[in-house]
Amino acid sequence: MRLSFSGAPEVEAPQAEVWPRITDPHFVARHGPGVESVEVLDESHFKVITGFGVGSIKLRFGIEVELIDVNPPTGLTMKARGRAPGSAVEITAALLLEMIEPARTRLSWKADTDISGTVASVGARLMEGTARKLTEQFWTKFAQSIGAERPQMIEPPVMPAPGPATPPPTPPAEPSDPTPPAA
Repeated sequence: MRLSFSGAPEVEAPQAEVWPRITDPHFVARHGPGVESVEVLDESHFKVITGFGVGSIKLRFGIEVELIDVNPPTGLTMKARGRAPGSAVEITAALLLEMIEPARTRLSWKADTDISGTVASVGARLMEGTARKLTEQFWTKFAQSIGAERPQMIEPPVMPAPGPATPPPTPPAEPSDPTPPAA
């Protein structure tokens, strides 16, 4: 069964802050439904364990993820292949970052997924609806999380306006000698 989805949520953060998030496997995994663990093999290869269910069928997939066509800070392609008992999944997702304004970025994504085996046999209508919902929720939550976690801008302290110049303090007078001068 082949499924294709796309979207373009806007992120309340500049592109330079969004790019490190989309390439951080632990940050990305926090938003994936059912993700149990992430193992980083190198900067472009990861292993993910995730649980997925449609209807009464619940499966645990081991997924190998590879980032390809990485073009910082504007986009990348992710390929993922996973297996579960009696089922398999292959995903290709393309991500493109577009600056809308200095502190706002559009995260355009397109995902093509091939699902086979037991989980695909549940029925196209139920599978497509569940997959669409989970995919759209992931990208929306991911985009919101980036904006919510960015450091808040701190206003510089307000310095008082310069007032009239004040003369420097005068040094204290030298103490006088209490003994009378000798005659």
